[in-house]
Amino acid sequence: MEVGKCGVCGSWRRGDLFPSENKREDGTMPYENFVCARCQRDVREWREIERALDEYEKRRRRLQAGA
Repeated sequence: MEVGKCGVCGSWRRGDLFPSENKREDGTMPYENFVCARCQRDVREWREIERALDEYEKRRRRLQAGA
C-alpha cells in the first residue's frame, strides 16, 4: 500500500492503485485510480449487503411462488 489522494473520498490515505479501464494504444491499461483502504472496505461491505439482499429476495420469491 502507498499513500495518495483517494479518487473516491478525496482524502490522503494509504491504499492501492487500480486499472483505469482506459486502454492505451498498445492495449495496456494504466493504473490511475487510487482508492484508499477505507473506501475499498466500504465497497466490499456494500457488495456483501447487496448479495445478501439479492439472496433474500430470491428466497422470498420462491416461497411466494410455492404458496
